[in-house]
Amino acid sequence: MKPYKLKHTPTGLYYQPKKHRGANLSERGKIYQTKNNILSMGFYSDGSHRQILTLYANKSTRVYKKTKDILPWKESYNYNECEVETKIEDWVKEEI
Repeated sequence: MKPYKLKHTPTGLYYQPKKHRGANLSERGKIYQTKNNILSMGFYSDGSHRQILTLYANKSTRVYKKTKDILPWKESYNYNECEVETKIEDWVKEEI
């Protein structure tokens, strides 16, 4: 399998596992070399049978500041952190 990244098409940013006080989106992203990724691990449904992926970002990150006008961020349960639900259809595998 060729290495790939998961790209969020509306923002042009890539998925990465969230680090402390970080964000799930980045300009570099995580490189995957197997079929296992966040999209293949199962999704949460919002009750309308649409599959979603919830992303988190600290308000002080560049990613949050860059996407706050694009994505509908809302306050999270953690201090100074926001979350947004994205549709699975908005994600594509981009081969490297």
